Amino acid sequence: MDGSKPVNSVAKALRVLHALARPDGPHRLGEIAESSGVPKATTHRVLAILIEEGYAAADGEGRYGSGNQLRALSALVLADDAVGIDAVLRALQQRLGQTVHLAVPSGDYATYTHKVDPGHAYRIASDIGTPLPLHTSAAGKALLAHLPQSEADAILDRTGLPARTPRTHTDRAALAEELARIRTDGYATDYEESDDSICSIAAPVLDADGTPVGAVSVSALTFLVAEDQLSTFAPAVQQAALDVSRRL
Repeated sequence: MDGSKPVNSVAKALRVLHALARPDGPHRLGEIAESSGVPKATTHRVLAILIEEGYAAADGEGRYGSGNQLRALSALVLADDAVGIDAVLRALQQRLGQTVHLAVPSGDYATYTHKVDPGHAYRIASDIGTPLPLHTSAAGKALLAHLPQSEADAILDRTGLPARTPRTHTDRAALAEELARIRTDGYATDYEESDDSICSIAAPVLDADGTPVGAVSVSALTFLVAEDQLSTFAPAVQQAALDVSRRL
């Protein structure tokens, strides 16, 4: 069997992806095909797959641009090498004394890429790389609230609103009200919505176009932080999220 065909298909897809991500987008199909050197029919098929997977987005007028999943991937790569992000997260942890995370979108979920633990004996049992439902965690809701409405709705259609605790939002209308508040306030909270005895507050990390590429969150055990105390962390968390966005 000739093993070159799958490799060739991957190479074409990568060339289309590279052309798609060029500056001054979104781009028309013909422009992407010409820039990538891939036949227009093949480019169209590749773009359809990229849209389905969230790496490309169509603007409804025959043009294509980067999707949120491609932006998140870029942020994840940059966060791994970006100078100063660890320092921002450590400074936030030292200021508030609780566990700090950086999360990025990952398909229909969010994933922690960084974690800074406090020095005290009580630790949050969270792991880097673990998928987080967007509707339950503060980080997830911060991301969900700033996605285009159609993308947020599509994610919720696929995942539903399964309850993780008795306090999890399982009603779309109630969740929509909270997401509107998050967009107004600039931060999200959860108090035992994702895990019993754990609360969190998060602010979105936005790119230059206002697309959410991550979220900075602070998590604590509820016997250490009362529900009405959680919002007092907001200014520090929002500033840290802004500082991270400047480093991406």
